[in-house]
Amino acid sequence: MILTGLYLLIASVAYSQGNCSPDSLSSGKKPRFKHELEYSIALSSYLYMKWHHDKSAGNVILLQKLNYKFCFSRDSLVKFSGSLVHDLGIQSYFDSITKVHTDDNTLNTRFEIRIKKNLSFSINSNLASQLLNGYDYSVSSSGAGIRTLNSSFLTPLLWTFSGGFSLAWPMFGSLSVGFSSAKLTWIRDRSIFEKQKTEKFYGVPEGKNHLFEYGLSMQLMVDKDFCKKVKWNCDLLVFKNYNSPVDVSLKNNLGFRINNFLKAGIQTRVLYEEMISKSIQLENLVTFGVFVHL
Repeated sequence: MILTGLYLLIASVAYSQGNCSPDSLSSGKKPRFKHELEYSIALSSYLYMKWHHDKSAGNVILLQKLNYKFCFSRDSLVKFSGSLVHDLGIQSYFDSITKVHTDDNTLNTRFEIRIKKNLSFSINSNLASQLLNGYDYSVSSSGAGIRTLNSSFLTPLLWTFSGGFSLAWPMFGSLSVGFSSAKLTWIRDRSIFEKQKTEKFYGVPEGKNHLFEYGLSMQLMVDKDFCKKVKWNCDLLVFKNYNSPVDVSLKNNLGFRINNFLKAGIQTRVLYEEMISKSIQLENLVTFGVFVHL
């Protein structure tokens, strides 16, 4: 399932306090708290090809994005850090409906105890859900529009957590390997089984409200600046249940700062989870527009 889009950025506001890179943490004993916040609003135009819920149709999307990062360090041995990413988009088809398109909300947290210079024992958590109802749209034999719920707040809730080791590359990113990992899928609204007419939803069987899996995990996170003009962000999360195929979630962003007011970018998102779809879902976005940094 492939989605290709042309993305026009019309307004972006960013607020920054401190720097959450590993080199920004103090080596002293006084507690240090660093955080930064980015917020943007964008107008997008999309061309769809076999995406999971949406059919091919011309449309525009108004999208807002919030990215908040924080890190707390007691000393050079212990660190607690995390990020909250919120993406919400409103989609309007040229000839028909207006609906919620993008509704992704992810909270990443990590607790680390340093073992060597760049090696730490870590406990990682990745929590993801949406806030609003999502629907599939179809047309009945009489021509009437049909709206079917396909997701809602905490339906599903996806929580991957692990204990293992993290390897950090200063001013680049980190790689975490969870040798003891688990994934919780929780369904708050159990009426989704009837509305989707399915016996399983995200792997959760009808009659239950959750699925708990054990396995191995790996997370690669990159936050790299090149010559103050190019910024690379990457978040790759892989989970392998001992008895099931691997689940993969990738978000990759390349931002190009042309000057103080203009910015372009390329965003790629890849999703694969056999319980949802046996096809790889791919999304590509090309961006260009106005950027304001305060």
